Amino acid sequence: MNPMPIASRVKRPQRGIAAIELALILPVLLILLTFPLYLGRLFWHYSVIERAAQDAVRYLATVPLSEIRSSSRGPALTAVARSIVDAELAELAPGPDVIGVTIGCDAVQCLGFSAPTTVNVAIQLKLTDIFFSNVTSMTIPLTVNVTSPYLGR
Repeated sequence: MNPMPIASRVKRPQRGIAAIELALILPVLLILLTFPLYLGRLFWHYSVIERAAQDAVRYLATVPLSEIRSSSRGPALTAVARSIVDAELAELAPGPDVIGVTIGCDAVQCLGFSAPTTVNVAIQLKLTDIFFSNVTSMTIPLTVNVTSPYLGR
């Protein structure tokens, strides 16, 4: 009777262990991979809505005084600021919820009756989870509020 070498006796009972270890570790690794992806998507959405709000506020803050005082031009200026926000938010896909945009002069709507001291743009959206949408219904509200002094002359 030939005794088996020690190396072959040690390897034989170990067959299939690597597959079992992979099956146990793979779900944890996938979850660890999705969290940085989700956080990256969250920060990207936040930076885009913040840039959109800043650009709209910059536009409103530099509109000439004669235009912002005009009652016929006030709503049109607000519409232009809204189109700036919409154009910059077009690259996002936040989910089925509507993006809320509030544009104001001195904490009220820009109606064009007086010169404002400050202009502000607030953007709210709910970011839905696209990675685990079948498992959870997690949404994270993102809100940006940018206020600037009115600089028009």
